[in-house]
Amino acid sequence: MLARPLAGIAAVLFVAGVAGCAGPDDGRASFGKTYYIDGAGNWGFGVTEVARALEAAGYKGSVEAYLWTTSFNPAIDQVNRPAARLRAAALSDKIRNYLKTYPDNDVNIISLSAGTGVGTWAVEALPKGYKINNMVLLGSSLSSTYDMTRAFEHMKGRIYVYYSPYDPILSGPVRVLGTIDGSSEDAAGLVGLRPRAAYQGRVVNIPWRPEYADYGWAGGHTDCTSEPFVQRFVAPYIMGAGPDRTDSARPTGTGRRTSG
Repeated sequence: MLARPLAGIAAVLFVAGVAGCAGPDDGRASFGKTYYIDGAGNWGFGVTEVARALEAAGYKGSVEAYLWTTSFNPAIDQVNRPAARLRAAALSDKIRNYLKTYPDNDVNIISLSAGTGVGTWAVEALPKGYKINNMVLLGSSLSSTYDMTRAFEHMKGRIYVYYSPYDPILSGPVRVLGTIDGSSEDAAGLVGLRPRAAYQGRVVNIPWRPEYADYGWAGGHTDCTSEPFVQRFVAPYIMGAGPDRTDSARPTGTGRRTSG
């Protein structure tokens, strides 16, 4: 990921700390739960924007930013896959405990970049009988052929994959370091997630389009967490009102940028 001022790092630590203290009785949790998982380095992209966007869209549930990385160095976090899996297991425990308290509520996951691996592994690790609702993958650094079979065993809904072939991080550093699951293939955030026959139709690939730039996502890697973009295009999937379509076609048109 690209650099962000130290003030942004301080902000994410503060917000993550507050979120980490929020339990299932934080008031909003009785209406549902959404976990937001930042990318490698946890530099704060989307931490405040996603929560504000969901609230502005009318989401009544609790939004918690989950801190998972071991450093502020994205390259280290990208290749420290055992640590990422350990943190995914801890998140899985949090989800299970929430669902034990609110078994009829929906849990959703929105994640960015390497955080999409952490979110996916957390869902895979859930015990039998525990299911989340939907997952939204933004700029995912999971490999495009990652097998979601185990994840779907613990899901009621779908996986929505926003991807951009103009993403400079996934087309550059991630190709050198490998995807978060240790593959040298293109990342799902670059070309979409290729579903297997067993769950065809439950993966919804949504390519970047020039009109998304009007909402803050100019085709880059982290600007897909823009508050206007999340409110307009991501929140409906969390609230159960999103359009029902699968679109794996590459975007066309002009006006693309490659902001980080």
